[in-house]
Amino acid sequence: MAYGLANYKSDLVAAVASVSGAMLDCTGSTSHPMPVIHLHGTSDGVLPYNGNSDWNSAQSTLDYWINFNNTIITPTVSNDNSGGMSIEHYVYDHEDSSVAVEHYKFIGGDHVWFSATYQGKDVSELVWNFVSRYDINGLR
Repeated sequence: MAYGLANYKSDLVAAVASVSGAMLDCTGSTSHPMPVIHLHGTSDGVLPYNGNSDWNSAQSTLDYWINFNNTIITPTVSNDNSGGMSIEHYVYDHEDSSVAVEHYKFIGGDHVWFSATYQGKDVSELVWNFVSRYDINGLR
């Protein structure tokens, strides 16, 4: 649903977050660069991380927004193993209107709202810290 809003109601949405979600065939005429944060577990049995015949992979969704936002294609990558799970954080930036595409890859994570933390921050904090940096014109 977040990606549908990003595409069809972009005039009302400054940034989107997806936790254990997938992007359907909902590409449209987005009115501005769209900051995206995507959090996904590699063992998601509902929406497989690598996709299947019904769902796009997490990377194909990221690739769409990386291309749309004209970000760098080689991300900055950091890791954290201290919050109960191994988590990789990918940041694609240097883009239009100072927006970024970020991805938190929860190694072994299921189709859930994750309870593991990254650098002491839970998923709600990660999402809020990302989306609150933006307004409809990009980075605040």
